Amino acid sequence: MRAEEFVRMSRFLMANRTLQKVLALDPENRTAKSLEKRIEYSFTQLSFHAAPSGSSTVSSDIAVQRHRRNQLVMVVDQDERALLTLTERLRLHGFDVVCAAGYQEAIETLGSFKPIVIVSEVNFENGSVGFDLYLWIRTNSTTSDTPFLFLATKVDRNTLIAGKRLGVDDFILKPLDEDVVTASIMQCLARRKKFNGRQ
Repeated sequence: MRAEEFVRMSRFLMANRTLQKVLALDPENRTAKSLEKRIEYSFTQLSFHAAPSGSSTVSSDIAVQRHRRNQLVMVVDQDERALLTLTERLRLHGFDVVCAAGYQEAIETLGSFKPIVIVSEVNFENGSVGFDLYLWIRTNSTTSDTPFLFLATKVDRNTLIAGKRLGVDDFILKPLDEDVVTASIMQCLARRKKFNGRQ
């Protein structure tokens, strides 16, 4: 079922939408009902990171024992394999993860969750590019100070200069090495913590 694939990729909003379509056609579908409970549980776990705007659709009725970092990382990439492997690796390192496959899905996800860092590819095949997402994040009051890392197949000089001038925290080259991405996230968070400690 496609909704289950979305859950594995941490694309919870897409998983929920897809599942609701299945349940509208077949309200007694046991597989769909079971997956709906898994999605609700995932939302409950991530409710700790709900966006402060009050627009969150995340339920927070169930108290969840947490043995993790309590830090949410958002990954935006149109490559579903990359989303899956990064989700798995980041979870192994104790991070909570939420993902999106493009600009619009990322914006909608940020309406529900406030990540501690955002990792996004630079170029999407369709629609807006990563810099559009970055500029939206920087002009939105709830995400304006969120650390941001770009994933790119190649980074030419102009892209690197533009990114650094705009305040992008780091560029990570593809093909992805999940350990490099994780190390970059940890370094970025440590750098931000040290900087904020000096203020």
